[in-house]
Amino acid sequence: MGKTAEYLKKLSSGWILAGIGAIAGIILGFLMVGGYHLAGSSYFCGSCHSMDYVYSKWHASKHKQFSCVECHMPAGNIATKLTYKATAGLNDLFHETIRDYPAALTISPKGKHIANDNCLRCHFSTVENTSMAKGGANCIKCHHGLVHGRGIEKGGLTIE
Repeated sequence: MGKTAEYLKKLSSGWILAGIGAIAGIILGFLMVGGYHLAGSSYFCGSCHSMDYVYSKWHASKHKQFSCVECHMPAGNIATKLTYKATAGLNDLFHETIRDYPAALTISPKGKHIANDNCLRCHFSTVENTSMAKGGANCIKCHHGLVHGRGIEKGGLTIE
């Protein structure tokens, strides 16, 4: 075999490997995008035992057309969303796996801040001429039971 034939053989095998790598990359990209959207669906959020009660209350609320992440994930660029979603998701997965969620689920201070920002993002025209539009609004203070029901929500280890 001549030098030209060897060179062409090496070149073609390189292109074959590059093609296989490109196809694998495209498949991986589709799987990652699909996983991102699945993990952002309300069905996915409600699939954990600890979320059963709050999921059923959300499903019966006037906000049921919005997915959980629309209220519980910060607005912003994709890097901010991915970072928050990965951190919160791994935390939830860890506690769901070791089964140590408390019987009464509460929203964290950071979660309240995110939810309030998202309430105002959607309902700004409702509150723009009130003191709430000036900043520091606490929508959850008065509307805490609007989406997930009133009283102490059941969750964690008591649901099974």
